Amino acid sequence: MVIQSKPVIGLPTKRWTDSAPYTCYEIGHTWEPTCTGAFFDTMRDSLKFSLKVYTSFYFATALVKLRKKKYRNLKELRKILRDIIQSSIFLSANGVLFMGSFCVFRHLIGKFYGWHGLLCGFVAGYLSILIERKSRRGALALYLTNLATEIVYQSAKRNGLVQPIPNGEVLLFSAAAAGFMALYRQPGGLPESVQNLLQFFVEKKKCQELENKEVQTKKFKFCRPVWLVSQIFDQTPRHASCTHQSGCLGYVLKGAVPNFALGYGIEIILNLLQVLRGKKKFRHLMKFSKNSSLALFLGGFTSLFRISNCLLRWLFNKDMPQLFGAISGFVAGSSFYFYKSPTIALYVLFKLLEIVAVKLVKGGFLPDIPNIDCFIYATMLSIILHCACFGPQFMRPGYWKFICNVSGNKFPFMFRQLMLEFAPNATTLYPDFVPTLNRKYVRTPAVLKLLATHGKLL
Repeated sequence: MVIQSKPVIGLPTKRWTDSAPYTCYEIGHTWEPTCTGAFFDTMRDSLKFSLKVYTSFYFATALVKLRKKKYRNLKELRKILRDIIQSSIFLSANGVLFMGSFCVFRHLIGKFYGWHGLLCGFVAGYLSILIERKSRRGALALYLTNLATEIVYQSAKRNGLVQPIPNGEVLLFSAAAAGFMALYRQPGGLPESVQNLLQFFVEKKKCQELENKEVQTKKFKFCRPVWLVSQIFDQTPRHASCTHQSGCLGYVLKGAVPNFALGYGIEIILNLLQVLRGKKKFRHLMKFSKNSSLALFLGGFTSLFRISNCLLRWLFNKDMPQLFGAISGFVAGSSFYFYKSPTIALYVLFKLLEIVAVKLVKGGFLPDIPNIDCFIYATMLSIILHCACFGPQFMRPGYWKFICNVSGNKFPFMFRQLMLEFAPNATTLYPDFVPTLNRKYVRTPAVLKLLATHGKLL
């Protein structure tokens, strides 16, 4: 239930360009009266969390790397340790520098403005991303763009500024899939890593398709019925412009079944982990409907893409790679209905836009702006941290928890009742929170009055 809050200190509602006389102790670091003390408190707690995150992340990637003998050396170990430290400092800096900027700009300007969070977030984001390795900046900027867009949309939707479109995330994903598959059918249209990923799901290489019949027979030795069905479908008609070797129906079947099985297996494993953590009951594993969403999506995407391509070749009696790829990609995207996720849909869309933008820059159609990824990251972080101050209810609960941890768990201690002048729903997540402040450091009469009313003065 959303709690509609009202200003409690009798002041008129302000626009985001207006100011308020509150100090950073009164509205920001309420747990510590001094800015220096609050800064180092945040640094200590944030760095602890960041080290845990990136130690786990790089340890997992190291296990994969160490399977190859060439990575088993002291130089690689030093690189892993350096990456852990560098990325941990980067992640921690996002929260720490936001806190530092919050105080610095409050002292420089002398007042608190509605855009305070945007300015501090931009400064914190730009300085933080410079700490991280260049190879990761683009991916991080894309990730934050995805999150910031989702937050802005949720804010606009809850404030009645936009109306949600039924299955809008499916339409977004389908549009992005159309773009990806058009580029996929174009030689050199996609980066190699993306090309290989799509090829894994939708279309095997020719050398993989030209399997020896004798090897196939051995492969299906213990499941003759499946092998027989495969052979029957292989004998179905194939259009002359189709690049696959088997019949069109066999081609569709061979793509759909493995990906369906892959999706089902992944979801079973994920749900099993949820059961072990006590978040789900064991009987969920026994129900097909509870474990088939990813399977239906992956199997459906592959089968719809393949069958659409084949049908279009039969209808037009020729192959038009990019056009047919776009149409088939859009049709295949409808399988996202079984695995709806606004986050995934937005990520895929922004990834497509990034690839197209890079191609336009290389082609000379767009200017090459130095450090554009840093500016994008800083802009998106400013939106996210501004929302963390004025409207954390617009964030997904899991990401809000992550943001709190990056700040050293300090964001919940902000005195959001003072922000109601700028954002009427600022206290939605913390409607009753009033900090206990030391009267010696409280400068604003209205804040003194409010704290006295609640008995929160030391």
